Amino acid sequence: MAINKVNGILFSDISKVQNVDDTDIDKINGQEASSSGPPHSPLWVGTGRTGYIMYSSDAINWSEYRSPPGETGPYWDIAFGKDDSDNPRWIIATNAAADRELRYSADPTGGDSSWSSINFPGTADKARTVEYGANGTWIAGSKHNNVFRSTNGGDSWTEITAVASGGGTMLRVATDGAGTWIAGGTGTSVLKSTDDGLNWYVSGTSVGQVNGVEYNNGVWFIASNTTTSYRATTIADNTATDTWSAVTGISEALWAICHITGDTWMAANKGNVPYLSTDNCASWSSVTSPSNGQIMDLASDGTTIVTGGKNSKMYTSTDNGSNWTLRFTSQAADILVLDYNKVKPF
Repeated sequence: MAINKVNGILFSDISKVQNVDDTDIDKINGQEASSSGPPHSPLWVGTGRTGYIMYSSDAINWSEYRSPPGETGPYWDIAFGKDDSDNPRWIIATNAAADRELRYSADPTGGDSSWSSINFPGTADKARTVEYGANGTWIAGSKHNNVFRSTNGGDSWTEITAVASGGGTMLRVATDGAGTWIAGGTGTSVLKSTDDGLNWYVSGTSVGQVNGVEYNNGVWFIASNTTTSYRATTIADNTATDTWSAVTGISEALWAICHITGDTWMAANKGNVPYLSTDNCASWSSVTSPSNGQIMDLASDGTTIVTGGKNSKMYTSTDNGSNWTLRFTSQAADILVLDYNKVKPF
């Protein structure tokens, strides 16, 4: 019998066990360790304006469709995680009210019919961001400053009322996969939860609007709408604010972020300039721009970086942004967000 879970987490979603890379582990307690991934592994998925969804198994050849047909709204976020039975689940934050704030699918390659809708409690809570934690919790933030939480794979959601003020419209949320979450938006403060999304406190003040947030390799990084972006290495398990240090090499507003591998990260400004950090977000240098359109999102599997933007085009790089190759032109006016089917952080 092969082991495919450790403490309830799929082995394919674990990068290290006691600081040993999972690719170097054959057995756990004498039993074979299986790292088999989800169906269609790997799978890249992107979303755009007017309901377009695009997917690829190699980041080179892409297909797309509109879901539902005739959709006019933008799909501002998509995240990969698991349902209540540990099966793959993709969830989209639709920016729509009514009865479809979120949409979910086990397999986006199945087209429009593969998606179902989820309704938040209450009314008119347009979902702007969504993320999954490796311990099974989903968190979503709304355009109306609300936070929602699901512990049954995204089937049902509860509004969290214990949320500190200052975050504004939630634009992005991220987790370390162990119960700590960071959220930011149009306010001036970064919010945190250290009890898996039940209570939210102020983590940092006066950072300005937060356009992006990501965790990996022991570092939290926020892309600020001001000329200064920040990183943190420790989030206190209490109501105290945390230390967010200004990074160097960037003096303009950022939008997109992705962790590549180890200490290497990429971010992009609100134009078409990507930046690279090889010291865990402490310092940054600009690299070659893929195009003249704004970079709306970045995603990486550790080898390939994929970018999508406001010119409807998708590019890839395998040399940390020194060179880019055009892979796809979408029918959507803008490609807004990209994700890869492994549970973050990985």
